[in-house]
Amino acid sequence: MIFLKSIAAILSAVVMLVSSTGITKIFPHLAVIPDMLKVGADYISLDRNGGAVSKKELKEAISQNEQAHPFVLAEKESFDVVRQEYKNGTENGYANALIDSVLDNADALLDLDIYPVMPYELDEEDSILPISREVINRMVILGCAWQLTGDEKYADRAWLELENVCGYGDWCTGHFLATAEMAFAVSVGFDWFFDYLTQEQKDLLADKTLEYAVEPALSKNYLKNWFTWSKNNWNSICYSGIGIACMAFADYFPDEAAEFLSMCYANMPIAFENFVPGGVYAEGPGYSNSGMNAIVYFVATSKNCFGTDYGLSETDGFRQLGKFPAYITTPTGVFNYGDNKNRYCFTPVLHWYAAEYDSPLLAVYQMWDEPTQFVPDISDNVERNGSGKEYALSLLWYDRSYTAESSDFSSEPLTVYMPSDVGQELFLARSEYLDKNATFAGIKSGYNFINHGDLDIGTFVFDALGERWAEELGPGSYDAPGYFMNLPAGGRWKNYCKRAEGQNTLVINPDMTLDDQYALAECKFTDFEETGDGVIATLDMTDAYRMNAATKVTRKFGLYNSSTSLKITDSVRCAVPSEIYWFMHTKADIEISENGKTAVLTTNGKQMKATLHGDGEFTVMPAVALGGAYEYDAEYPEINKLTVHLEGVMKAEICVTLEPMA
Repeated sequence: MIFLKSIAAILSAVVMLVSSTGITKIFPHLAVIPDMLKVGADYISLDRNGGAVSKKELKEAISQNEQAHPFVLAEKESFDVVRQEYKNGTENGYANALIDSVLDNADALLDLDIYPVMPYELDEEDSILPISREVINRMVILGCAWQLTGDEKYADRAWLELENVCGYGDWCTGHFLATAEMAFAVSVGFDWFFDYLTQEQKDLLADKTLEYAVEPALSKNYLKNWFTWSKNNWNSICYSGIGIACMAFADYFPDEAAEFLSMCYANMPIAFENFVPGGVYAEGPGYSNSGMNAIVYFVATSKNCFGTDYGLSETDGFRQLGKFPAYITTPTGVFNYGDNKNRYCFTPVLHWYAAEYDSPLLAVYQMWDEPTQFVPDISDNVERNGSGKEYALSLLWYDRSYTAESSDFSSEPLTVYMPSDVGQELFLARSEYLDKNATFAGIKSGYNFINHGDLDIGTFVFDALGERWAEELGPGSYDAPGYFMNLPAGGRWKNYCKRAEGQNTLVINPDMTLDDQYALAECKFTDFEETGDGVIATLDMTDAYRMNAATKVTRKFGLYNSSTSLKITDSVRCAVPSEIYWFMHTKADIEISENGKTAVLTTNGKQMKATLHGDGEFTVMPAVALGGAYEYDAEYPEINKLTVHLEGVMKAEICVTLEPMA
């Protein structure tokens, strides 16, 4: 480790030396050298939270721990509340709906003809990850039902599943997400059914968890176990799953448990860089669920087990992370930048956050995910939807003092700036929270070199009148060659929806470089101007176009006219006569005026007026690459691209307003 830190220090020194010479300003393409060295130094610096807690301290904590079961995810007191509601009834309609849904899901699982125990089957990624996640679903659903009712039919069914996975030859350590998720599933089963299981059954679960999960996780082969130093959701999910197993089975193998848990508390903060300090999850809204869920699962279980999480929840950004799903929620979905789909980010950990930090907004937002009755789908007897698990955890974590009718979140800011040290930055503005007819505008900045990221600095979404007017295209094909190689000129940028031209941003001199934004660009918001209507944010986008002969690029962005309308103002300066494109993707039909200065967008009988106040004229283009479609490009026949195109200019001012029409 000392050797690696020395290498990191040398690389950092080289970065500073190259940058300080100013040579990259004269020859901007040379900037890739210090920027790549910076990436390397960052990844091997191993600046962990090494002082969190030692193996010796954890072994002592384990030896003194007399924690009663259950404690994984939720303690006995939480189950007692729900048990009383089930037995005595409650006037809380949401809680009743959750109980009904959990029991409905649990009863469906009792039919082994429709839902037999999960077979060991590898998917196209040579993984059993879908199986592991379905076993988690089943353990949580059946465990909650058994805790509520005391009916052993649910425990009997759960044991069939647990015994089955213990009969596997392994838990697929070649794809360690699957291993960690299965260890988590078995830990829930062990803990929640503790009073039902025989000693022989408990011993079997402990032995297989040690053999199939904990011992492989302790391997010093850090190339194979790359999750141990990764900064993406693999870190959070793997450390959480195996770490919870180490807490659940600590009495069986205290040495191994203490060793791995010391790694958890030291190394999980590596992945916290994904949301430090403002709470923006760098990989985007969809991936925030998996990463955030895993972190909260671990923190909640650690607090229940040891009475502390050894400082994890005190990390800058952790508390703010809970607000992320609600803040990026729009009237029509979410701000789905990167490899994310436009769908709401419901997760029961928002109930945990709401109770932990007194945030009614999060509780009411999660209550939008209304519990539903489960109807078995006989045509799909392999994998169920995970909603039953989500409803069970919501039931345990939901603070009954929050209701949709009585909760007040008027103190929540309508404009939010979410900064980041090394990830994505967001500026979000809205007229109201949790209103399907509200206005919402969001723009992103940050760092292009992010897992699941796009060349999308400056991209934005805009919702009004219950419709989305500025679209994000979301993920491309994960099977496309080099899709996850997001280095300069990497294969990822051969996908239209990952390029700047596939975003709602600028493209400058597209023929000058293979990538139409610099893949290692880092950009920041530089100013926030208070107005009578709200706030206008200024984003310096220059670094994104440093390879494209741009010397200064800024974008001003904000709502106005009582937060009903959006204004985007771009200022561009170039070193040579240049070609500039301004793009906005929309599902609306577009009708351009004769002078090209206005456009009427129409969708579902509603209309939005776009006005061009600066240089150029509006045109409409299809959502295809400027140089022709790439082999793996998706087709977007339903998308139009509102465009401004300038040629041979060294400076440009492009100002576009979007105003709802009566």
